[in-house]
Amino acid sequence: MHWISFSKAVVPGVILLGLVIFVHELGHFLMAKRRGVRVLRFSLGFGPAMLSTRRGETEYRISWIPLGGYVQMAGDSPGEEGEMPGGPEQFLSHPWPGRVLIALAGPAANLLTAFLVMVAVGMTGVSYPDFPSRLGATPDTGAAYRAGLREGDRVVAVAGRPVGSWIAIFTTSERQPKARPLVVVVEREGARRTLTLAPGQREPVLSSLRRPADAPVVGNIMTGMPAYKAGLKEGDRILSVNGQPIATWDELPRALGGQADRPVRLRVRRDGRAFEITVTPMSPDGAPGTSARIGIEAPRHGTYVERHGLLESLDLGFHATIALVANVYGGMWLTVSRPLYYREYLGGPLFIAQAASEQARRGLDSYLQFLAMINVAIMAFNLLPIPILDGGHIVLALLEAVRRQAISARGYVRFQKVGLVLIGSLFILILANDPLRMLQRQRALERAPQERTVAPSPP
Repeated sequence: MHWISFSKAVVPGVILLGLVIFVHELGHFLMAKRRGVRVLRFSLGFGPAMLSTRRGETEYRISWIPLGGYVQMAGDSPGEEGEMPGGPEQFLSHPWPGRVLIALAGPAANLLTAFLVMVAVGMTGVSYPDFPSRLGATPDTGAAYRAGLREGDRVVAVAGRPVGSWIAIFTTSERQPKARPLVVVVEREGARRTLTLAPGQREPVLSSLRRPADAPVVGNIMTGMPAYKAGLKEGDRILSVNGQPIATWDELPRALGGQADRPVRLRVRRDGRAFEITVTPMSPDGAPGTSARIGIEAPRHGTYVERHGLLESLDLGFHATIALVANVYGGMWLTVSRPLYYREYLGGPLFIAQAASEQARRGLDSYLQFLAMINVAIMAFNLLPIPILDGGHIVLALLEAVRRQAISARGYVRFQKVGLVLIGSLFILILANDPLRMLQRQRALERAPQERTVAPSPP
């Protein structure tokens, strides 16, 4: 059982990181081969080789340190005497347009992969949280009440078709021509009643339907977010926020509103114990006065899967990929503009592995969407104009085009040293964040059961 749990926690992350790295390096590899640049090594991971084989001039290996990968090309660094390599089969002496294409090929491969993955999501099915088809509050002044619907009614059929979930009520009604009356069958106190909605009633009635309010019980907890670090667990019931009683899930956003960057006291019930947890909500866009988030979701009652055809999925994949690019660059800007605030939310391999496992538990579409997002993140990061990264190589090549003269070996080495310092510092920060974040959560979880036990609050 321990091995199964370990596999579920590790395997999704290993597969995801392996795919992202492989696609990125494959882009560089294929473009270098196409441009006639000799490739000496294709490696997934760094350090000593765990597995390796040679085909022609290229060694293919899997290395022990799974923090990335690389394609080693002939002449990709100055010689020992400081001289630059010569010949178009050497990377640094290859014509600058070719070097730009080789550097761009890795990020482009990640972007293309993200698009194809999002197309696959559309075709295999996008899942949405779904709920039982039971009605919640139905005010006597609303269109639903006037049509004969009451709180507690369970919708069992729409337009002659059985329905068993909340979303199915609306998707089924959409298939019925709007010029025709809509027949709705509900179950109330064990008896079924048939209601007929005139064409003019349909839209007002459907738009006024409400679900029963959910209890403020914690469902999914997002890795690395404030609730994760504060020690909240799935199944916790939130009783109050800063002393303000919370009876339904919808009251939580209002209670947390305006509390970004301020410690908030949550009274929580867990396994019959009631105690307080302090959590500091974050602002998702860095702007003061906006909504505050702690990174929790309501439990899922069910799932509705919507599948699309190829053409629809291509359109969905295109727009979804654009949205991912915008979100990733927006997040990078927030990290740069407010580094002390957002540095805590930077994550390395451990963070990605945890998040990948979390998404895999939610379903294939969630895992695939996370895979697409990480591909876009790797693309965006590698295009930064920092030495060592692909963006740095592009800057040097474009500088050569403007100056009409290649950079000197000494200048290239200095440029790379700056990159090593920047990337090394960033890696240390990221790698340190992962275990610190996990340690912070573990300490919070250990503290919670030691809090003073009180009588359970009524549901």
